[in-house]
Amino acid sequence: MVHGGISVYTGQLSRLGLPKQTLREGSQVLVRIIADKGGGKYEGSVAGARVSISSKQPLATGTTFTASITSKNGQILLTPNFGETNIAQQTFELSVMQNEQLATLLQNLGLNQDDLSYHLLQQMKQLEMKLEPSLLSKIYNLSVKFKGKEKRAAELISILAKKGIDFSEEELLALLNELYSADNENQSSSNENQNVLINKINSIKNTWQLLPYEIVSAVGPLAKGSLGFFVDEAASLKLLNIECNWLSNNHKYLFSLEYLNGLCTNIKMSGEGTDVTKLAYILDERLSANDKQISIELVEPELIEGTACGKEEFFAFGGEI
Repeated sequence: MVHGGISVYTGQLSRLGLPKQTLREGSQVLVRIIADKGGGKYEGSVAGARVSISSKQPLATGTTFTASITSKNGQILLTPNFGETNIAQQTFELSVMQNEQLATLLQNLGLNQDDLSYHLLQQMKQLEMKLEPSLLSKIYNLSVKFKGKEKRAAELISILAKKGIDFSEEELLALLNELYSADNENQSSSNENQNVLINKINSIKNTWQLLPYEIVSAVGPLAKGSLGFFVDEAASLKLLNIECNWLSNNHKYLFSLEYLNGLCTNIKMSGEGTDVTKLAYILDERLSANDKQISIELVEPELIEGTACGKEEFFAFGGEI
């Protein structure tokens, strides 16, 4: 359902019910250059898949163009519609994996075919981590110990593993409570230990940076929650996630802001109560009044829970995963 500049998604989204988006020889795709890796190598987005791209001609970061897909000698070639230059990419995956393919992938990795496994794969793909069965199994088995916080635990453990940070289960529980507004009585570690772990996470750049916050007035705390910043290798902000627990009514709100070239382009939001829709309309009106071309989507909370944000899909080409 669409109202003004706001897209409203009212149906429950299934993590394993992925839409079919198969691309074939001759398909037209939208290509965006995300980062210059040097030596003619680039990070790009093609039909929603993050890929590595090689180009014979220089490409500016932020460039967007349409291209035709062809294949030659095992390579996938993207021929830009604005010129004759071919952009070759060795292992480009073209179609969103369907339920059967995803189930096979999870089975091959030794994971249960459930929502947590898919969420874990999304997180590791976003962090560009190798899908090693032993590591996936360790993260999954540890995450399920945190009842009600399994996905968030999987996300934090993945971030810690990516950054090579050691931690105890007690420290992880304390960090989950600090970042996701749990009751203080559930915290099992001191604020000092929480801050040490947060400082370790934020000391390593070019990935997720996590910060708890509290909104305080003269009469006391109004809200608390966490901020998550996803920064790429070029030190550019790509995602800003805001989780907020408004204390007066104990309503929780989630926001995911997507950035391109330093500018916010899209906001996904979710919350409890009917006031979240009113908030979306107010936000849309104020942005429009300031000539901000930012789309707003009201989504199910599962789509933007935690850091992975449901953005990472899995692709296959030629029947191979």
